This record gives sequence, structure tokens and C-alpha cells, in this order.
Amino acid sequence: MVEEVTGQLTAIRRRLEQACELLAQPTPQAMERGTEAIRDAARSLAGCESGWAMAAGDAMALEEAWRVRRSFSRAQRLMEHAAEFHMNWVRVRGTMAGGYTARGEAAPVLHGSRICVEG
Repeated sequence: MVEEVTGQLTAIRRRLEQACELLAQPTPQAMERGTEAIRDAARSLAGCESGWAMAAGDAMALEEAWRVRRSFSRAQRLMEHAAEFHMNWVRVRGTMAGGYTARGEAAPVLHGSRICVEG
């Protein structure tokens, strides 16, 4: 049972590492795939929670759990940096398109509603 939990954690960590590789790419498709990989890893982690008590004293399982945690932290930082990058571009675009507000901030960008249908 301990080997099974360790194997599951290893698979989750590898999935997170793939997600991090995707999140480091500057394309919308890579970001979407990376986000989905993180969701999959989180679901898998929740699914193996029942076996954790059996692996509680195992050094290899504990080490792999720490690796999973570091991978989740790295993925979180990459997502935060991507969000920050996007928000900075929204501010730049607001400034370029609408100038500044009376308070000296970039003008807000008004996004029109749109519908996208793929067939």
C-alpha cells in the first residue's frame, strides 16, 4: 500500500512538472493546458488521500509528498506571474487607448461582449 501511495504521488508530481513546463510558455493554449494539468493533479491528490495514513511513517512517501508540495508551489508562482503579466498589459492597453483618469491611473479598458461558437 505504501508503494502505491508513493507511486501515485510520483505520478502527481510529474503531472505538475509538465504543467509548469506548459505555464512557462507564453501561449494561451499552453496556459490552458497547464491549468488543466494542475486541476488533474489536484483531483488525483484528493483521490489518493485515503492511503496517506498507511504511508505516514514511510520516508520515501514523505519525501515524495514534499516534492509534490514544491511542484504545486512552483505552479502557483507561475500562475501568479502570468496573471501579473496580463494585468500589466491591461494597464498599458488602458493607457494607450484611453489615457489616464483624473487620479493619474490608467483608464479602464472596456471590453465588449462577444460570443464565440465553434462548429
